[in-house]
Amino acid sequence: MKKTRSAKRLMSILALLAMLIVPALALAGPRSGGSFGSRGGFRSSPSYSMPRSYSSPGYGGGSHFIFAPGWGWGWGGGYGFGGGLGMFGTLMVLAVVGYSVFAISRAVRRARQGADSGWSSGYSDDEVQVVPGRAYVYKVQIGLGRSARAIQQRLEEFATSGDTESEAGLAALLQQSALELLRQKDSIRYAGAEANGPMSLTNAETKMNGLALAERSRFSVERVRSADGRVNRASDAAVEGREALELVLVTMIVATRNPLGSFKAVTTHEEVEALLSELGGVSPGGLLGLEVVWTPADPDDSMTETDVMTTYPELRSL
Repeated sequence: MKKTRSAKRLMSILALLAMLIVPALALAGPRSGGSFGSRGGFRSSPSYSMPRSYSSPGYGGGSHFIFAPGWGWGWGGGYGFGGGLGMFGTLMVLAVVGYSVFAISRAVRRARQGADSGWSSGYSDDEVQVVPGRAYVYKVQIGLGRSARAIQQRLEEFATSGDTESEAGLAALLQQSALELLRQKDSIRYAGAEANGPMSLTNAETKMNGLALAERSRFSVERVRSADGRVNRASDAAVEGREALELVLVTMIVATRNPLGSFKAVTTHEEVEALLSELGGVSPGGLLGLEVVWTPADPDDSMTETDVMTTYPELRSL
């Protein structure tokens, strides 16, 4: 009987603690954030377009065809074309036909590769060609100290005034965001990097969407969201944190058509700077998608060292 009463009393105490602790945990950490980005490069990729039927491909503005006479048997002279060319003539015609087929096949391959990569087909064989239909997804997270809190306003400005409809606009936003982080390099205290690929365009977009949703779900109020030319603002009252604003966390998720050569796990400030520089240099033609997420977004919201260690355990202290 005493054991039953003790067990009930213990359960009551645990329930009371849960009622007190769970709301406190829910209020802990940043509750506001912001984001901007787009997947325009995926949608404009030829691999994502509807199949088209072709009657006959044209090169150089006109149609092409190859004419070859029918095979005939030459009595007393072996075999040949039309029965009268002989062995030498046959070999010559075969060489011409073979070279023509090779030239046309090469032209078709170049045209398709140029369309898939978003480039014009004016490069030489010695240049690096993008593998059609493949993509790479990169994620960089950076925790900045309170001295860099002005980046909250800068990222919000990028979200409200930047062009998220075109690949050129996305590349400009990527460059601006990377540059802003580089300007605050002395305030970087935590960092992490992740690389995925090569993978298909479909899998890359799925991966990118998953990473972006995971980051955006960490806060309850998305103060500003800019995507595909539309800007949405939350009407909720500004969040006031219970703790001090010690850190601002910025996440950049980038999908590219070709791999970034020096991308690797970061352990030093110099490696972080190298990754940001490489990301900022991605060209519009090589960019498939961009997502930039930051938290907190409200200036009076809070994020502490404990919040970073518990919520972002994968980050490395620099």
